[in-house]
Amino acid sequence: MSNSPVREIVPDVPVGLEKGLENYWYPIAQSEELGREEPLGVTVLDRELALWRDGNGDVRAVHGRCPHRNAELAIGRVLDGRLQCLFHGLRFDGNGRCALIPWEPEDSRLRDEISVPAYPAEDRGGYIWVYVGDAAAFPPPPLEDELPEELLDEENFVWFRFPTETWEANWLLTLDGQDAYHPVTLHAGSQSVAAAEGREVVPLAERRVKIVDTSYGIRAVATDREGKPIGQGHFTEVKGDRFILPCLSTNPLRPRTNLAPYVVRVWQMAIDAERTLVSRFASFRANGRAERERLEGFFHEVVKPRASQVSAEDALIAAAQGSLVDARANEFLFNVDQETVRLRRQIKDAFLAQREGRRTAVSREALVFPL
Repeated sequence: MSNSPVREIVPDVPVGLEKGLENYWYPIAQSEELGREEPLGVTVLDRELALWRDGNGDVRAVHGRCPHRNAELAIGRVLDGRLQCLFHGLRFDGNGRCALIPWEPEDSRLRDEISVPAYPAEDRGGYIWVYVGDAAAFPPPPLEDELPEELLDEENFVWFRFPTETWEANWLLTLDGQDAYHPVTLHAGSQSVAAAEGREVVPLAERRVKIVDTSYGIRAVATDREGKPIGQGHFTEVKGDRFILPCLSTNPLRPRTNLAPYVVRVWQMAIDAERTLVSRFASFRANGRAERERLEGFFHEVVKPRASQVSAEDALIAAAQGSLVDARANEFLFNVDQETVRLRRQIKDAFLAQREGRRTAVSREALVFPL
């Protein structure tokens, strides 16, 4: 591993981190996006990947370019459970080994001289997960070790996925935007409990902000001029961690009084240095079919439009900060930004640990359902 001095493009961003944190499991697509007949191309952490399902329906993932003439493999064909390059017909199995060179005999040794890097991949909870990194240097843990609790317990939880989004901003800027004190301003309307219940909303010009310490760290509470709290649907005492490596943020919410609380989990993973892939779901505790059907209606009626508006606002403000270098070079941090600084350094430390041959693991305690 490298012991060379660390060069940073901006404070707390070593060169390379702007393109993502490798050697973790990422939900890079939704299960239904990958059928049995055609491959799927996805770029994540500045890596082009080609995904397909083998003869058993299991997900396979390889580097997205054919080693012969660099053609894009995701525009190829799936034949006999293997991926065939559209250009000259070279065929690769799920481990990246060349299974066919059409002009060579079946036992040709040339097949052993050409291959494509493969990545561990699984289908779980409605998502296609890929371990993006160097599996030889950093063997991947079981996928179950890095999944939120609810995705492992269909008996006691139900979850609903949002469409995957692409944001025009660096992934580190999008994570900065997950701080727990921006919602009272940026999402003043979209997260207002009063608005959701059809009650009178305190005008934005009359609002103030109170900073409080919670089990999730610093959080802002919206108040009126007299200091009376204005409901935004947030909780202050919850379980687990608000941020979990490599890029998972957790937000417990109750958008209406006396209605079921829920949790929104959001992954914001680098596509490249300029764009972010956002994967998000909302989850509830649920028992029985009737309860699940009621929550599905609640999700589509209340949660989805609310969270979609919040997401649009977050995407807008992330892009509005400009490039990562410009944003960090021109910021003036306040004391309330200490949680943001802590998160930045957590990511940086995990990145630097890998330079020394160590991978920062995710704890199961961090991934529990927070409510």
